[in-house]
This record gives sequence, structure tokens and C-alpha cells, in this order.
Amino acid sequence: MGVLQSFQGRFKALRFLLAFLMVACAVPMRANAQGEEATIKNVVFKVTGQVVEVYYDLIAPPNLYWNVTLVLKKRFTKGFLYLPLEVSGDVGEKVIPGENKKITWRLANEFPQGLPGEDCFFAVNAEVGTEVEGGISSTYWIVGGAVVVGGILSAILLSKGSKVVPPVPDGSFPGPPPRP
Repeated sequence: MGVLQSFQGRFKALRFLLAFLMVACAVPMRANAQGEEATIKNVVFKVTGQVVEVYYDLIAPPNLYWNVTLVLKKRFTKGFLYLPLEVSGDVGEKVIPGENKKITWRLANEFPQGLPGEDCFFAVNAEVGTEVEGGISSTYWIVGGAVVVGGILSAILLSKGSKVVPPVPDGSFPGPPPRP
């Protein structure tokens, strides 16, 4: 009867371990990307002919891409907002964080006479995008680690107390044939 009680005790511990792993895997493993924030600093622009270059620093978590937009504003006209159309560089979807980011705006088609007034300035906005590709998500590492630990613990729990002793040869079987 002692063997049966030992097995039931190990089985109960294994059920507890499996229940714990199932709950742990159901809980979100990392913070929601929507909670992440970016800071835009050092926004500077220069106009050369019909081209505007806007430089900025995007300080944000490096594991996410960011959706960056450029907005033309006027200091003395609060309602004036213009989203430039012909932009290139570190703008749009999938911008990675870093310093000295550059957006180039060809304003000839949108403002042939140049910028509208002397009180123009630019705002650079960043919203969280998608997770950076090319690596294994931390969620997979955590779940994989939990599975490995669970497998090791279950092997330890199931093997305790049950020692398999190999049979002792009694001479009834002949030995193997000699090697050539």
C-alpha cells in the first residue's frame, strides 16, 4: 500500500505543477505595447530651396517600431495644421528609435512659393507601432523556459522512490557470440 500512496502523492504534486504552469502561461508575459511611450527631442529644421530637412531624436524602447508623422504648424495661427505629403526618410511606419533622425520634405508641389509665413515650425509625433522583427519574442522564451522547468520537475517527481534494478544474469541465457 505504501507504493500506491507514494505514487498518489507524486501525482498530486504533478497536477499542482501542471495547474501552475497553465495559469502562468495564460497570464500576459510582457507589458502591452500600447502602454509604451516615445519622446521626441531636438527637433530642428532647415530650408534649402524647395526642400525642408527636419532632424529629431526619437527616444523610445528599442524593441518596437514607431509610426512617425510630421506636422507643419504656425506659431501665431493656432488652428493651422498641415500634414506634408511628399516626405521621405525616418517618417511613416516602422521607424526605429535613435538620434539624428532625418525627414526630407519636397514642398515644391505643395507650396510652390515656399513656406507660408515666417512663423512656421514642425512637430514630430510618434505612436507605438509593431514589435521589431528578427528575434524571438520574450513570451516564447518565458513559455519555453516554463515547459523545460516543468518537464524537469515532473521527471524528478515521477522518478523519486522508484528505482529500476536491472536483472542479474542467472546463466540461463548464453553469452553473446565472439566478435570476428
